[in-house]
Amino acid sequence: MENIVRKSVRVGSAGYYVNREHLVITKPEAGNVADITEQAIAAGKVLKGRNIVLYALAALMDDEENPGQQRLAPNATLINEGVIEIHMHDIVDAYKAQVKATPDDPNGTYRFVKCFAMAAGKDSTIINEGIIRIYFDQEKDLETAVYGETLLAGENSTVINNGTIELLGNGSFDTQTRVIALPVNNVTIINNGKINVDVEKASTVRVLATTGTGGTIANYGSIRINSTGRIMTIARFANTHLINAGDIDIVSRAHFIVNKVSFLYQSYPLACAFYEHSLPNTQLVPPLVNKGTVKIHLEGSEASTPKAVAFGIYSEMVGKEEHIHRMENTGSITVSKSGPYDFLVAEVGVNAQSAKDFPYHVEIGEWHTEARNFTETKDLFVCNSGIFDFAHTRLTLTGDNAVSDVKAEGLVYQRDEAMQRGDTFQVLNADKLVITK
Repeated sequence: MENIVRKSVRVGSAGYYVNREHLVITKPEAGNVADITEQAIAAGKVLKGRNIVLYALAALMDDEENPGQQRLAPNATLINEGVIEIHMHDIVDAYKAQVKATPDDPNGTYRFVKCFAMAAGKDSTIINEGIIRIYFDQEKDLETAVYGETLLAGENSTVINNGTIELLGNGSFDTQTRVIALPVNNVTIINNGKINVDVEKASTVRVLATTGTGGTIANYGSIRINSTGRIMTIARFANTHLINAGDIDIVSRAHFIVNKVSFLYQSYPLACAFYEHSLPNTQLVPPLVNKGTVKIHLEGSEASTPKAVAFGIYSEMVGKEEHIHRMENTGSITVSKSGPYDFLVAEVGVNAQSAKDFPYHVEIGEWHTEARNFTETKDLFVCNSGIFDFAHTRLTLTGDNAVSDVKAEGLVYQRDEAMQRGDTFQVLNADKLVITK
């Protein structure tokens, strides 16, 4: 019979640990729980908040500024070769009365009930070679802010998944689900393994993401998502390199959710494989590259509202962006929809959920897509405001559909409501578009 260990593992600064056990962490008791005041970058702001965390394997140290609390310890190396399982039910039940109902709630102590499967501070390395499962098995109608973080590290860190990560359970509409989402600068995030997110209810889903500047995110493995809320699979909020050379398969059971998290925007449902949303960049923006397979299905309902959307790539700026955003797709992107409304879906969406006129320069490089009548389908490139440049575009059309007279102006659809508002829209270098079949 397999030996199950029910106690968390803690190391300190410059600590090293390889887990080969089967850790099952459920009880919010001494040794399994950390009281942490964390600092993070979100929406261009530096935020602090106190959270209560159920963890399995973490590098921690005492927080001198906040006696009785802990913080993530730097320069650690943590490796999982075994099995890690975390269940959220008991810690949510134990601390739900102490979580703030609003950011300014004087009666609450904590911003979130959290979990870390593996976590460390800055200048650290985290590698999963085994199996990690997080069960969001709290009461699904409970209005307690839950933030599930699987692999977490501080700035200048490297986080790699070579194994299997699964986020499962009923969740709740107050649950934020994260696989490797690092709210810091200059990180390297790589997935070579398998990631599965199957959570019935969630407010937001991020799989491989950073809210900081710099760094690299690359997916060479498989990512499967079946959930609600805003699904932002590979995400950047500044000038991070993004590449997908693996497989991404998303089913978005789109459901409009009222946002209760102070640093997140109130938005309608969104599902995308790539996501970028930022203030104007101060540095050059690396190209966004898809070499893999992306499939997204928006499974709509009355709860979705007609404003639910899905894109292979979604890009939105908050302010006047001066830098060029280049996008490349030599793989495949397929976006489909079902439900009671004619939902907006496309391979690329630019500012499509923004009511403000913040056009910026989008340069389309090499792009592979199935041949179709783009002026009728309106599902290749879509925007509210935007400047699309085809100076370096090589459009490769696949499939058996016969199409003729494809022009750059017909590849981009500006939404009717944006056109009526007078949002800025331009197509540049239409004559330089190269089409191959």
